[in-house]
Amino acid sequence: MMKKGISSLVLVATLALLALLPACAAASASDLDGTSWMLQSYGKPSDLIPVIENTNIPVDFAEGVISGSTGCNAFEGTYEVEGDALTIHYETSPGPRCDLSSIVEQEQMFLSLIVKAESYAIDGDTLTIDCGERVLVLRPR
Repeated sequence: MMKKGISSLVLVATLALLALLPACAAASASDLDGTSWMLQSYGKPSDLIPVIENTNIPVDFAEGVISGSTGCNAFEGTYEVEGDALTIHYETSPGPRCDLSSIVEQEQMFLSLIVKAESYAIDGDTLTIDCGERVLVLRPR
């Protein structure tokens, strides 16, 4: 009889722990996952440069994949989040598809910064990616 009671107790405890697993997984999921943003500005926090008028730099985060467009070329890669720490790796599509040097310069600045991502913060409707001495500021799209 004692063995049956212990077995029942172990079974109940195991089921209770299994019921908690989805909650643990959800708590560790990134708040970036499943979000879409548009770059608004970049540069030193005290001297932000707005995105060139009539250009769009969308950035999407989904299940560890980052993707978007630089205004010239598409890019796709991976991202990892641990707490507020952010690591990004990407590849661009081949060749510049822009003739305007200012847009190419903006693209190069964006791509050089995003791989230096160290951390991120979401404050209201603003995503700020800290890239060392510079930041990327994005808004939902």
